[in-house]
Amino acid sequence: MRLRSSRHLVTASVTALALVMAAPVALADPIPEPEDDARGVELHTDGHSHDTDGQNVLQGLGDPFAEGLLLPDDPFVVPEDDTSGDPAPGEGVRVMPESPMDWIGSPPDPGELPAEWLTEQPAEEIVPSTGAALMTAGDGYLGGGFDALGDGPELTDAEIAAVPAPPSKTLPPTLDAAPPWFYTYSCDPNNKPGMVAFANLMANHYDRPTWWGSRSCIAGDNSQHYEGRAVDWPMNAYNAADKAIGDSVAQWLTANNGEMARRFGVQSVIWNRQSWYLYKPGSWYPYNGASPHTDHLHISFSWDGAMGRTSWWDGTPITAHDYGTCRVYRNQYAPRYQGLNGSACSTNLPNPPAAPNPVVLPGARNNYVKTAQQHLGFSGGDVDGIFGPMTLQALLTYQTNKKLPWTGVLDKATWARMLSGAPPKPEPVGVKRLAGGNRYETAAKVSELFPTGKPLYITVGQDYPDALAAAARAGSKDAPLLLAQSDNLPAPTRQAITRLKPSSVTVVGGGTAINPSVVQEIKSLTSAPVVRVTGGNRYATAANVAKTFGQRVDVVYVATGLDYPDALAGAARAGYNNGPVLLVQPGNVPAATREAMRAINPYRVVVLGGNIAINGSVANELKSLTRAKNLQRVAGPDRYSTAAELARYYPNGLDTVVIATGREFPDALSGAARAGEQAGPVLLVTADSVGSTTRDVLRYLTPKQILIVGGQGAVSNKVETILKDYVK
Repeated sequence: MRLRSSRHLVTASVTALALVMAAPVALADPIPEPEDDARGVELHTDGHSHDTDGQNVLQGLGDPFAEGLLLPDDPFVVPEDDTSGDPAPGEGVRVMPESPMDWIGSPPDPGELPAEWLTEQPAEEIVPSTGAALMTAGDGYLGGGFDALGDGPELTDAEIAAVPAPPSKTLPPTLDAAPPWFYTYSCDPNNKPGMVAFANLMANHYDRPTWWGSRSCIAGDNSQHYEGRAVDWPMNAYNAADKAIGDSVAQWLTANNGEMARRFGVQSVIWNRQSWYLYKPGSWYPYNGASPHTDHLHISFSWDGAMGRTSWWDGTPITAHDYGTCRVYRNQYAPRYQGLNGSACSTNLPNPPAAPNPVVLPGARNNYVKTAQQHLGFSGGDVDGIFGPMTLQALLTYQTNKKLPWTGVLDKATWARMLSGAPPKPEPVGVKRLAGGNRYETAAKVSELFPTGKPLYITVGQDYPDALAAAARAGSKDAPLLLAQSDNLPAPTRQAITRLKPSSVTVVGGGTAINPSVVQEIKSLTSAPVVRVTGGNRYATAANVAKTFGQRVDVVYVATGLDYPDALAGAARAGYNNGPVLLVQPGNVPAATREAMRAINPYRVVVLGGNIAINGSVANELKSLTRAKNLQRVAGPDRYSTAAELARYYPNGLDTVVIATGREFPDALSGAARAGEQAGPVLLVTADSVGSTTRDVLRYLTPKQILIVGGQGAVSNKVETILKDYVK
């Protein structure tokens, strides 16, 4: 895309920077991606700076297909006149171009988009076309006659015949619904799994292994690369073999009104001076952007396509759209993608709060960043004015804690909150202990860390099975978890319910675990709705809790139902990634768990524990029940090592690590809910020692605070002293 004004004409090649900046927040457990060298990128991060000076970061790093841009003096600072959403003085009403990719500057708000761009097509019943039929269809790229209009050689029959037939598989008779055009509204340069899967499919099938994905956000520009949902695939229109492949893929995707584009969630294609859009699929149009796209195909995806939810991947056609990221304020960056959004973005947005500082993007080096770092609690040499990974992670945490749009950008709303007073003094860091006289009082003390008005989860404190699933759901809701006795509501729990003023209460466990009289007492303490989630056994209860996460979840965590440590460590991670915890037996997937897997239809599964806890046949069955047939196992030789291994998926420099005893479940239970809310892990210790694997991961994590949950009988003062060596 092109920018409106500037002094310097440079070629921006910023994929490497985009990936560096994304590193601290691309934290979901790994989905296989190409090796870095497959994209020509070698990444070096020290967790803070860019190892380069000023605007030279845009030159020579990463993606060679970033278009030639007219860049502002600082490409990571949005000019003040670009944030209002109004036309520049004298311009009058903003005029929409013929096609979205011809728009110059930051994208218009949804209310300004032409109705044509918002055209949706419902799912429909068809007879799936064969590859051969699509390649000869009259309305695709070749059928539209653009082979004669584009650049490059005229292809011979032999050169065309040398191209492999397109990929094929059995597809359902229902064709995915086609979404409206989705502009890029957020700065979220993390490669999305559906885009990666498509890029790998094309690269492997046609033996053209190099591709380029996410790209660092640039002020005032719009590109699906900035959200990790576009791929640039090198293809030379002046080389006969490359041109034949490029023409073939363009034809295959767009023929028959974009039948295969709908199967993949492709929303646009640009190739050899021509562009195509799914919202008006019958034609190709001349493309006049800064790059003629004679050296690569650009393919962008809807949010369902970017996340790999379309019928090509799992046989389930899209019938209702994921509308992705939506702006909160006019002409401001939207929050980063956090999961499926089934509601169209608002067309009536308020103006952003007033703030004197401009919008500043990751990658900036200036005094604005220094100001932000001081408000984020940095001190000394850390106040260096470099908007690198450490500053990004601190900003995302700040936005979460202050209930601001989770943009990862120094936007107007964030500046308004930051500059409302003097930079706060950094919160004291170190080791903190929360403990009560018993498990019920300890859980109540942990709940004091949560604000009022949140959802609340209550489970039995005398046994662990029901509690395992409850901790994960509480963490995903940023909600506290309290404990009850089967026939009594302890005084600390009663007092906590009254103090928390919950918006809702969910009791996890059946009448035997928590009898009806206890539920009635809970209802008497709050005006919030109180519901119970239960099942015939621990597996069914976990299954029913999992179903409250909805359909088509991104990830599910599975642990043995015969012990608690793996599931408790997993509960914190599950809460962080908004995924449920399900339980299995070492050699069997219970029927309730299998049925829940089908109901929540997860993209992937993470198995917690080794082969003794969950054997290979169970793991493979779980894998077969995922949409992507994607399995990851996280395991160590013991419960302490498994928790430590899972903690390695978190970034270093995080705010909080929760420590609890590995010998009992209640303290770790309430701690897991807090860890999920704080985006940190749970680590396990013995009463008097910290294992070597736990020490190693603490050394890596360098948290700002370690929260011990439990009294000295569970975690001794000796352990507390040891832990002080591992806080930042």
